[in-house]
Parts: sequence; structure tokens; C-alpha cells
Amino acid sequence: MDQKKLYGRWNLWEEFVGYPMMIYYRIRGERIQKLLSKRIDKAKQKAGKIILTEKMKNEFLIQYEKLDNFFSFHFKDIYASRNHNFEEKIQYCLDQYRKESNSLISSSNMMKLQGNFLNGAEATLFLYFALDSKTKKEILLSDIMIGNNSSKIFIAFLKDKKFIDENHNLLVDQKSSFIRIHRFLKDNHIINPDFQDTTIIEAMENEYNANFDKGTFSRAIIVKPSHFEEIVYQELSKLLNIKY
Repeated sequence: MDQKKLYGRWNLWEEFVGYPMMIYYRIRGERIQKLLSKRIDKAKQKAGKIILTEKMKNEFLIQYEKLDNFFSFHFKDIYASRNHNFEEKIQYCLDQYRKESNSLISSSNMMKLQGNFLNGAEATLFLYFALDSKTKKEILLSDIMIGNNSSKIFIAFLKDKKFIDENHNLLVDQKSSFIRIHRFLKDNHIINPDFQDTTIIEAMENEYNANFDKGTFSRAIIVKPSHFEEIVYQELSKLLNIKY
């Protein structure tokens, strides 16, 4: 994460404020793990009171994607892993916090890091709990595409081209080409560009009942489209009113 964004400018007077705060927390014995647990509980309780509408869901998804704090930076990174449960993901974030804090010698930066970490955890996990328990695991293309009929038109196109079957199961072997088609839609704002690639991958996996790992996705989008893909782009441009 950008160090300037995390710590800002250094001011000498902040050191005089930072040291008493550090001593206060040490005397009370509230280590970062205990403080984080309180924020997790608070975020969970707040999310539990939410009645999530379709409009709110889309807004929360965009807010989640735009989060930019120390906790969200690491949580969103580990969230893509299917080999870690929630507790292990939280532990990963704690480990990153401790690693960062052990490198600091400034009391003011220590307090800034702690504040960023805890406030970021509460903001991030509120959205995570609100979405995960209700819709996050079921996100589909219709949730990330702009326009009421865009997803229906696109799915019908994929069926006609035999990319997917009637149940939306992926039929093609060349996932890289399939990924680039979706990237084309994002570049042309048919897929909402506010969503990160991890969210697009999740929507694709749910929509097509197939796995698209992050590495394959990253490699695929930097490859130049083939002649066949260019033809597909042209056809999609006509269907979805894209200037191409």
C-alpha cells in the first residue's frame, strides 16, 4: 500500500501525542488482536441489521471495490484464496499489520497504522458481512453489467456462439480468449469498470460453473486479441451499441 497515503506527512508534535497513546494501550493490555475482535463484532452486528435491496447491493459492491486502507488492501488480496477460511484471512491481515508495525520506529506512525487498520477493518468487514451473508457468493454477470438488458443480450450471444450451453456451463477450452471477451466489455463500460478483476472472476465462475484463477485472468488480458476475437468484438459492438 502507498506509504504516503497510509502515514501522510510526519510532524514532530505528533510524536508527543503518540507515545502516551502507546503507553495507554499497553497499560490497559488491549493488544491489536483484542481491539480488532471488537471491530469485527461491531461490523457484524451493524451488517446484521441491514435489509439489503438490489440497489443497495450494487452500491455496496462498488464501495467494497473502492476501499483503500491497510486492512482492505490485504483482506481483498487474501479473500481471493479458496484455501483459507475467514479466521485464517483475519490472521493473515494481523500478520501483515505486525510485520508493518515491527518496521516502524515512529510513535506517530504506529498510531496512524493502528487507526487505519482498525477503522479500515470495521469499514471493510461491514460491507463484507452485509454482502457475503446475502448476495456476495451469488454475484452474477447481471450484477456487474450496466444496462437492464446487457447481460441477457450477452448470454444469448454466448449461447448462439456455442461458448456456453443452455445451463450457462462453459463449453470452450480456451479460457484466455473467453476472458478477453469479458475484458473487452469492461473496457467499453458494459461491465462496470468500477469492479476489480477479482469480482469479475467471481461473477464468471458463478455464471459459467467454471474456475478462472487470478493468474490466468491476468495473463490473458495482456495478450493481443486473435482475428477470431476481433470478429467477436465487432459483433458484440453492434449488439451492445459499442463504438468499435
